[in-house]
Amino acid sequence: MPIVVVWKSERGKVECAIGAGMILNNEGYFITAGHILNNIIALDKQVNKYKPTRSGKSNRISHYASVFGTSKALLDKVLVQQELDLGIGKLKNFVLPPGHVFPKFRVREVEQGELLCRLGYPFVDGIRPTWDQNKGFTFTNLFPVPQFVNEALVSRFAKLQTGVWIETSSPGLKGQSGGPLADSDGYICGIQVNTHHYPLGFEGKGRNQVLNVGR
Repeated sequence: MPIVVVWKSERGKVECAIGAGMILNNEGYFITAGHILNNIIALDKQVNKYKPTRSGKSNRISHYASVFGTSKALLDKVLVQQELDLGIGKLKNFVLPPGHVFPKFRVREVEQGELLCRLGYPFVDGIRPTWDQNKGFTFTNLFPVPQFVNEALVSRFAKLQTGVWIETSSPGLKGQSGGPLADSDGYICGIQVNTHHYPLGFEGKGRNQVLNVGR
């Protein structure tokens, strides 16, 4: 499912970001990237502490909203594993879309050199959120959100204290955070959390060259 977060500053500027997540069961539990949930928590704290300034033109966040798929559900519970950047949440009043299929996770270990696929929502230029004092946030062309799949060759594993990152030869694109990394049978092998930039040690066209790997 797409996870869309939109916010407005006191001066009226409206911005939005999009990520992905997967509904795990009928109770509304879902999995996504931890930083998506952290951003929602941070926005919620800012809005709760917000007090209008005399000028009415500060950059402080005055309103925000989060949209989970096509459901008008609200975020109820949150648990974030910070080191792995992995997030689990629970939605309140979530209604499963017709024909929904729950994800199946692979038990067999991922192997180096294996070809996997990453899914997410990087093409969001057409989504133009606006703010109305009476109606709140509205979106242009929000649904259906265009999905994008890119292949990911497993290049290595980066071990952490609390788990393992699967590093892939292709980067995760903006909008794919929280989306699944799946094998050719559709089994989930991982969750896209970030793209890491390894410096290559030489410059080109006036900037340092880097190797972008998805994690």
